[in-house]
This record gives sequence, C-alpha cells and structure tokens, in this order.
Amino acid sequence: MKEQDGINLIDKVITNNNLWSAYKKVKHNNGAPGVDGITVTHLKSHMKKYYKPLKEKLKDGSYQPQPVKRVAIPKPDGSKRYLGIPCVLDRVVQQAILQVIEPIIDPYFSEKSFGFRKGRSAHQAIKQAERYYEEGYRVVVDCDLKSYFDTIHHQRLRAYLEEFITDKIVLKLIWKFLRSGILDKDIYIETSEGAPQGGPLSPILANVYLNKLDRELEKRGHRFIRYADDFVIYVKSKRAGERVMESVTKYIEKDLRLVINQKKSKIGGATSATFLGFNIQNHMGKLVADQASRQNNDLKGN
Repeated sequence: MKEQDGINLIDKVITNNNLWSAYKKVKHNNGAPGVDGITVTHLKSHMKKYYKPLKEKLKDGSYQPQPVKRVAIPKPDGSKRYLGIPCVLDRVVQQAILQVIEPIIDPYFSEKSFGFRKGRSAHQAIKQAERYYEEGYRVVVDCDLKSYFDTIHHQRLRAYLEEFITDKIVLKLIWKFLRSGILDKDIYIETSEGAPQGGPLSPILANVYLNKLDRELEKRGHRFIRYADDFVIYVKSKRAGERVMESVTKYIEKDLRLVINQKKSKIGGATSATFLGFNIQNHMGKLVADQASRQNNDLKGN
C-alpha cells in the first residue's frame, strides 16, 4: 500500500518540472496573499530569487512554512467558516507535494468517496443516491461532523499517512504545514489539531483521515456516500437508521476522535433529505417526467 521501496519521493517533489508545474497551478487558481503579503503576480520573481535555497531546504526537510492567514467566511445560518490562507510560496510547495503523493494515495480511496478527487464529482454522488433509492433504501442517516477540518487529530492523521507514504522528509514537511499555526490579525494561534481549509494539501489530508470511516462502513456492509466531510448512509427502515446512527456515532467519536453534531444529524426519508444541496424527490420526479415525455414522443414517431 506504500510507494515502492527505494523511491525517494522528495526528489520527485523538487524536480524543476514538478515545482514549476505547481507554480502554474497556484498562479491559475489566483487567490489572496498570505501573511507575507506576496501576491500571485509577484510569485514568479520571488521563486526565481530563492529557487536554489528553496530546493535545498525542501531536500533536507528544513523548509519552514509560515503561519496561515485566517479569513472568516459568513455562513447562511449566521455562523462563520474559517479558511487558512497559506503564503503563495507555501501554496506552491503544498501543490508540489500533492502532485507526487496524490497518484500514490488516491487509488486506495473508496469508490463511495466523491469529494476533492480527480474524475469524481457531486453529480456522480447524486447518481449513487438515486441507485440506492431505486434499490429500496429510502431512509437516510445524515451524520454531521462538527467543525471537521478544525478537529482532525494530528497524530492519527500522521499514522494514516504512513500507511501510504514512507518518505520521512515528505512526511516531515506535511507535519510542518499542519503545525505551522494561524495568524488571526496580529494574534498567533498554535495548531495542535486540524487541517485549515485553504491550502492545496487540505482536501487530500481530509480524505486520508476519513478513508478510515469509509473502510469501516464498507466492512459493516453499509450503503453510503461521502463527499469530503458530508456523508449519508442509506437504510431500509427508520429503526435500522436509529441503530446505524448510534453505532456509527460511537465509532466516529471513539475511534476517530471526531465530534458528531447532534443538532444537525438526523434520520429521515430519502425524498425529504437534502444532500449536497440536492433533493432526490424533485430529481426523481423530473426523471419520471422526462421518461414519460420521451415515451410520448416515441409513440408520436418523433
């Protein structure tokens, strides 16, 4: 399950092709500057100026990322979601690491995991929901993870990463990004848990952690869909849903050290449930209407 023995991943990370490919990706994504104020516009000249020491520091693991800049995004319910914006050079380094580790790790993720993965989409997740519905699984267990990205357990995440990655320098650099801290205006906050949303590595680290949940749900034979930290389990009765909610909550809180938001978690009919902003009843109704329309056209010879 790990990369091949003898392959030094950090050497792949610091190739000129990989680093400049990462630069292009960061430049294309644009985004705000981090705590050092350097913009994407000035990134190329900044990289050229420090390119040799950058490669050397990455090679020996002495590279030190700067704290991420905290930005609050208002949510519809009045609360706030916090993003951590890394400096542009840190974003390039994260992207360069991602480009090397993603092809190694992603093939081991579950077929029922759809978020932040190449070739996978919310649309595919919805199609899976329709299949469960058509197979007679019409009760949904909707478990809400409370502040997931802020509560990821660092030591466990590192242990899960080590199942895929053996390169000690790459692991050390990822660890440094996790522990680099947050700057909220002028206040520095240490990060002893969590993976702030906003950097290129955050999505894959989130998926590595919740891959444990996916495998546990598969082992138990559940029909589920996960998109990042949103996941639903499809069952055939409300009673089964109650049992699943209880046992899955126990696993998540005890084994993964995450917290279930009891107020937002619920069990309900698949037609009334909303997942990824989508309501299956409306969509199934549309499908039936479309099928009927096509049948009418066929009868008319259109």
